[in-house]
Amino acid sequence: MKEIKPLNNNGSIQLKFTFGGKRYAFNPLPGGNYDDKRDLAIAQAIATKIQNDIIAGHFDKTLDKYRLVPKATLNTQPKTLLELWDIWVKTLELPTATEANHYKWVRRMITKARPGITDTDWITKVDIAPRTFKDRLGLIKACCKWGVSKGYLETNPYESIKPPKDKPKEIKPFTQEEIKLILVGFDELAPHYKPFVGFLIATGVRTSEAIGLLWGHINFHRSEIVIKESLPKDLTGNGYQRIRKETKTGNIRYLPISEELRSLLISIKPNQVNPNDLVFTTPIGKIIDADNFRNRQWTKVLKAQGVPYRKPYTSRHTMASHAIDQGIPITGLAYLLGHSDTTMIIKNYGHMINRPNLPNIPLS
Repeated sequence: MKEIKPLNNNGSIQLKFTFGGKRYAFNPLPGGNYDDKRDLAIAQAIATKIQNDIIAGHFDKTLDKYRLVPKATLNTQPKTLLELWDIWVKTLELPTATEANHYKWVRRMITKARPGITDTDWITKVDIAPRTFKDRLGLIKACCKWGVSKGYLETNPYESIKPPKDKPKEIKPFTQEEIKLILVGFDELAPHYKPFVGFLIATGVRTSEAIGLLWGHINFHRSEIVIKESLPKDLTGNGYQRIRKETKTGNIRYLPISEELRSLLISIKPNQVNPNDLVFTTPIGKIIDADNFRNRQWTKVLKAQGVPYRKPYTSRHTMASHAIDQGIPITGLAYLLGHSDTTMIIKNYGHMINRPNLPNIPLS
């Protein structure tokens, strides 16, 4: 195939090529100038992408994928933030999983409020956590900054908006007594899930890591469990599908197997172990759905046992807090939890580390 190169079309930039017996000619950079080195470099990058897509069999015959502004919007002035958002996201060519995550939630938020392109009052009324607000506001600011660069906006109306301060949340790990009540409750009301709950509390692994644990990840001879994968929901699927991937931070860690943990795992170990089988499943051998587990088993057991409700993720905080109480160094705890450094440990549990006693002062 002949190499695709940007051509000078009376000062503008044009790409011409033939594919599948059809001739294509279009301007990949509206407003671009052939004599501008940066514009020409961008056009060349687009030309290279087209050529690579043709070779890989992913060529978009509509060419919308290769325009910095989609064809349908070239001569359309967006009137709402949602219209601007959709144009901007289209130009980013995001991976499907990325677009289905944060970008999808921001779009839902905008769709619900239906603001005009310069209206900002709505965002101050959104009821979401400060950290989430900050992240979503950042994306909206980036969208409007792009809108200014394309002439859709004169100024960025969100530039001066500040996110609310993130108030520290009080972490309430389960006490030793609450742990006993929870395990007894599962033994009575949902015995199949008792080992799963015990494993979460004992190891502090993320729920998706426990759900994705395979028998091949457990080495009884070396008394260690390798945590290197998780099984989170596939955001591009139907809400129930899960996809195997690396851990949240990409770290691989080896957890020592205590005697109690060994007994727990041995109690559910099949006679013939397939290393590719899941350790924890539903009663009919399916993948555990975290939401269903929380709604149908976890909530029921805590209520029956009189334990104030906290999410299953509290099991992670529980392991961490008890580790600190027992004198495990924060560097070691960071490793056990899968953090690359101690930043998150200090942020979440700093109030528990080296907590001093009040001085002895005579009061009588």
